[in-house]
Amino acid sequence: MKKSQAAPSAGKAVIFVVQCFLGATFLYPLYYMMINSLKTRPGYYTNPFGLPPAPLQWVNFSAMVSQFKILLLFRNTFIICAGTLVFLIILGVTGSYAFAKLRFRWTQPVYLAIISTLFIPAQVTMIPMYVLFAKVNLVNSYVGVILAYTAQFIPEVVMLMTANFRAIPNEMLEAAEIDGCRYWQVLRNVVVPTGRTAVFLTIIFYFIVMWNDLFIPMILLQKMDMRTVTVALATLIARYTGDPPYQFAGLLLSAIPALLVYIVFQQYIVKGLTAGAIK
Repeated sequence: MKKSQAAPSAGKAVIFVVQCFLGATFLYPLYYMMINSLKTRPGYYTNPFGLPPAPLQWVNFSAMVSQFKILLLFRNTFIICAGTLVFLIILGVTGSYAFAKLRFRWTQPVYLAIISTLFIPAQVTMIPMYVLFAKVNLVNSYVGVILAYTAQFIPEVVMLMTANFRAIPNEMLEAAEIDGCRYWQVLRNVVVPTGRTAVFLTIIFYFIVMWNDLFIPMILLQKMDMRTVTVALATLIARYTGDPPYQFAGLLLSAIPALLVYIVFQQYIVKGLTAGAIK
């Protein structure tokens, strides 16, 4: 009896140690950026792993805000992220509900055709997409980037939300229809509240992906005042290769919005990933 009780305790201890190790692994880059962003350049090269000496170099952060216009970069990136998320949620909810609960002749073939586009690398479509966008004046336009992101991510969103919506009991939908709810009312009052975990997971995951993406904005946004955070940081790192504290200040500031979104919505991540897996 004592051995059977000791085994779970030992297992929990091992899991706790592994979790602590993984947590330290994920948090150490933030810690490293923080301590080195508050140093001078000579202080960094003298002791890159030690705590920053007094006085702390908050001027690195103020320089990022004033000289590098990081608040403008935040605005540009947020416009793209917010616009894309609106399209993803509207198209994802309506399309996934149709695939999950409505029955029409071509339901399965259309669904499989959408999901099959996941096997096409985004890099393969970039040249024809750029040529098309250039002809319709969508290069150097936030709308062009939003449409590119929507086309890239909508198959994944449909797959995630369809799995989630299939777990919604048909009795709930039938009861709403009996109460007089029409199609859009069923979506607003039943489907979205019940499947909110998938909606929140879409917001969290794709906000972070778009915030950190370099490829599409670098190609479609060529004007300096329309750059996103990641594109500007790539320029910053190339320009200030001899000033790591300045680079770390920019990297740390750019990570704050994504971290805030993750912290606020973290409770929905595991729920969203497992949604639809168990009925």
